[in-house]
Amino acid sequence: MAKTRDIRRRILSVRNIHKITRTMEKVAQSKGMKLTSRFEEARAFRREVAALLPQALGAPLAGVAAAQELSAHPLGAQRTAGAKVLFFCITSSRGLCGGYNARVIQSVRAQMEAARAAGKEPFLAVMGRKGLAYFRYHGMTMDYAFAEADENIPFARVQEVADELCARFTSRQADAVQVVSTRWKSRAVQEVRTQGLLPLLPEMAAAAMAPAPAVPAEGPAGEPMYLVEPDRGRVVSALAPLLVRAQLFCDVLEAMLCEQAQRSAAMRNASDNADAMTKRLTRTYNRARQAQITNEMIEIISGSEGGRS
Repeated sequence: MAKTRDIRRRILSVRNIHKITRTMEKVAQSKGMKLTSRFEEARAFRREVAALLPQALGAPLAGVAAAQELSAHPLGAQRTAGAKVLFFCITSSRGLCGGYNARVIQSVRAQMEAARAAGKEPFLAVMGRKGLAYFRYHGMTMDYAFAEADENIPFARVQEVADELCARFTSRQADAVQVVSTRWKSRAVQEVRTQGLLPLLPEMAAAAMAPAPAVPAEGPAGEPMYLVEPDRGRVVSALAPLLVRAQLFCDVLEAMLCEQAQRSAAMRNASDNADAMTKRLTRTYNRARQAQITNEMIEIISGSEGGRS
C-alpha cells in the first residue's frame, strides 16, 4: 500500500506543477501581446524620427552629402582606428525562458574573443539581472551595468542608458557601440543579432525608415515639406540623440518580446512533459493497484481453500 500511496502523491505533485506551468504560459502570452503593441508603437516613433533626418540634413540618406553631414556630428564620427568596441548585451531579469539568455551570452563572448583576436579592445555593458549574475560569477569586468529590465520599462529609463552610451562614445571611451540582443522573426523563431548603435550612420536611419513609404521632399506646389529652423546643424544635433534613444528602445522592447515568446514556449513544453508524466504515473499506479488487488484475492481464495481442507 505504501508504494501506491507514494505514486498518488507524486501524481498530485506533478498535476500541481502542470497548473503552475500552464498559468505561467498564459501570463507570458498576455505580456507578449502587450509588448507587441508597445514595440509597434516604438517602431512607428523611430520611423518618424528617422524620416525627419534627411529633411534636416538637406540631402537623401543614400547620398554622399548626407554621410558627410552626419559624420560631422559627434554621434556620427567614424574613427578609422575603431580599436575600442563596447558590446551592449541585453538579457532578461527572470529565468524559465529556455536558452534565451545562454544564446545571447555565448554570442557576446564569441564576439569579444573575435575582437581581441583582431587587435581591438572590447568592453562589456550589460542589461538584465541574468547577464549581470553570469558575468560576475565568471569574473568578467563590466564597463556598465543596468539591472532593471522588464516588460514595463519606461522610455525614460532606456533614455538614461542611451545617454550613457552616447557619453562614452563622444568622450572617446568607445569608438563603436554594438548592441547584442534577440531579434523577433516569428512567434516560433527568434535569433540573436548584433547591430551597430554608434556611430550613427545613414544606413541605420534608412533601415529604420524601411517599413514606411518615402517622404516627398516637396509639396504639390513645389514648396518644401519642412522648414528647418533655426538651422540644420542644431536640428540634426537634436534629432541624432533622439534617434539613438528610439533605436535602443526598440531593441530593448524587441528583446523582451522574444523573452516572453521563449518563456511561453518553455512553459508549454513543461506543461506537455508534466501531462505525459501524469499519464505514465497513472498507468504505473493502476498496475500497482491491480497487482495489490490480485494478491489480496489470491490470499482470500487460498485461505478459504485451506479452511475447507
